[in-house]
Amino acid sequence: MTVKDFFVVVVKVLALYFFFSGIIPLVTQLILYREIYDASQIIELAGIILLFIAIIYFMLSQATTIVKLLKLDKGFSTDRFDFSGMNSRYVLEATICILGFYMVFFVVPYILIDAYTLIKSNINSRVFSLDETAETLQANLITNFLYILVGLVIIFLRKPISKAFTSTNSKTTT
Repeated sequence: MTVKDFFVVVVKVLALYFFFSGIIPLVTQLILYREIYDASQIIELAGIILLFIAIIYFMLSQATTIVKLLKLDKGFSTDRFDFSGMNSRYVLEATICILGFYMVFFVVPYILIDAYTLIKSNINSRVFSLDETAETLQANLITNFLYILVGLVIIFLRKPISKAFTSTNSKTTT
């Protein structure tokens, strides 16, 4: 695998991570907080969503251009990375699996903290949390459980996802 191909894969995986990291809170916010008072808020929300989608699309479709523009493939002592004859799809599949595990295990401490605080505030008459209402804690729990769900989906669907990203270079060995 060339250095350039490696960084193209890295940019695409980052785009995938940014997509899931941005879409989960957005979906949660749209489900839990449906209070939109005027047209300017709708226009702002639509603009933010369109900008987010444009950035992700640019990262996925123009990954080679991003690598050239940022000169990520320059300054290495070798032109190729030797992954012991592994297929580029296998490397991407392993990376996507690591991304899924990261999304699952990253939120576990937050779930434990929010669940403990929610339970403690329900038992004790005084609210134990730091300026957080029960609704906020429940919204945080829902968001964190969505992260776990998406992380598990990424882990289980890593082969189709990696196939979608390496459709043109699937037979290229490194």
